Amino acid sequence: MENDNTYTHQYQRYFNINMRYQKGANNYLTGINRAALTVIIAVRFSVTAPVIIRWLYNISQPQALNHLNKLVDDKLLTMVHTHRSPDGRVYIPTYTGAKYAQEQTSIDTYFRSKSNPALQVNHNHIMHDLMNTFIALRGLHNHTSDGVYRPLWTGFLSEPEFKRLYNQSNARIVDGIAVLPDRTVVAIEIENSFKNKSTRQTILLKYLASLKAGHYQQVFIFSQSTQIFDDIKRLHTQLLTELPERINKRTQQPFMTHNDAALLQSAIVYRTKFCDEITALFYS
Repeated sequence: MENDNTYTHQYQRYFNINMRYQKGANNYLTGINRAALTVIIAVRFSVTAPVIIRWLYNISQPQALNHLNKLVDDKLLTMVHTHRSPDGRVYIPTYTGAKYAQEQTSIDTYFRSKSNPALQVNHNHIMHDLMNTFIALRGLHNHTSDGVYRPLWTGFLSEPEFKRLYNQSNARIVDGIAVLPDRTVVAIEIENSFKNKSTRQTILLKYLASLKAGHYQQVFIFSQSTQIFDDIKRLHTQLLTELPERINKRTQQPFMTHNDAALLQSAIVYRTKFCDEITALFYS
């Protein structure tokens, strides 16, 4: 499938944002690099937390809190207490932080201020949003066991960015989009709960529509649980066998062709690589 399509061109400005953390030549420059990257992360994903900062900068929990609280003092972030975060708190961008990120990335940021900052956060999605952030950044910061930098992808869109581009009913709103070193565009999906067969069918059909529309060429599924992976694979195997034989009452056609099933079979990749890391960060 052609990678340099219309969609990829729309993604490119997001792929071009440098989200790779690198230490500065001295502590002052390291501090500047961290401040800029943290605010951009908070703006792109709508939220961040010490769990992300601690891992990304390889610093202690007190250092992560000091770093984030300084950005609060600088009016770039706001802190919100919530039991839904592993740290009991999250940090969201302020209007000033959103404008700062816009200057750094040259991309318009969407900011809706509320009198109570806690209402800017969907508390039910906090764990999922933080896991999305971790996976997007983890793939970008990947190294071999010998310490050689080998990213799984070189740039990404966050879920909120993808939603703003394609908030339509037939597009599967995925957890992120990434571009691989070979320029293949992939969807990132994080599955942290079991879903029933009917829900899996709906998701598969939306993947199919998006693959055919060229929104992405592959789907990378991540989870903290090998049991969840096993369940997804079991249901996908059943559905990809059944759906070409089942008639959709609305269209009076099969739900998909055998070629469609083969496309999904080859496009969906189960990435068990980070199971242990996700568990250690978010469930320990």
